Amino acid sequence: MLTVDLPVARRGMLFKCKLCGQKCCNMNPEIDKEDLERIRKIFPSFKPYVSPEGKMLLMGEKGYCPFLKNGLCIIHEYKPVICQLYPFYPIEKKILDNLLEEIPEDVEIVGYGLEEYVFLFDEKCPGIGEGEPIDFMGLLNKFLQAKHFLKNPL
Repeated sequence: MLTVDLPVARRGMLFKCKLCGQKCCNMNPEIDKEDLERIRKIFPSFKPYVSPEGKMLLMGEKGYCPFLKNGLCIIHEYKPVICQLYPFYPIEKKILDNLLEEIPEDVEIVGYGLEEYVFLFDEKCPGIGEGEPIDFMGLLNKFLQAKHFLKNPL
C-alpha cells in the first residue's frame, strides 16, 4: 500500500464553475458524436480537430479550446461531457483501496449497481470550495454515459 496524498472529494464539498478558462479549456478533450451534435446546435458549421488516430478533439488553431473567448467558455451550456465533469474524475473505490492504507471517513462514496466510486479532483481549479454542494451522483451518471470513449481525460 502507498501512503499518498490524493485529492479525493469529501462529503459536502462545494464547487462552482467560475468560467475562468484557466485549465479545463487547455485539455483538448476527446468528444463523441453526441457532444458534436450538442455543439452544432449553436455552431452548425463547427468541425472538430481530428487526430491521426481518428479521434475528434476540441482544439483550435492556437492549441486550446476554440470556444474560449476572452477567457470565457462561449458554449458553457452545451459543452462536452468531459468538460462538464471537470475538475472531477470518478474512479472505482477498489482502485483507491489498493492505493491508500486508509480511506478518510468523510470521502464521498457513490454507489452504482455493484460498484462504488470516489472522485479525484484538480486542486488547482479556482471553483473548488465555492458555490453549491456537488451532485456526485449526477456527475457519475454523466461519466458512465460517456465512458465508452473517455479513456484518460485528465
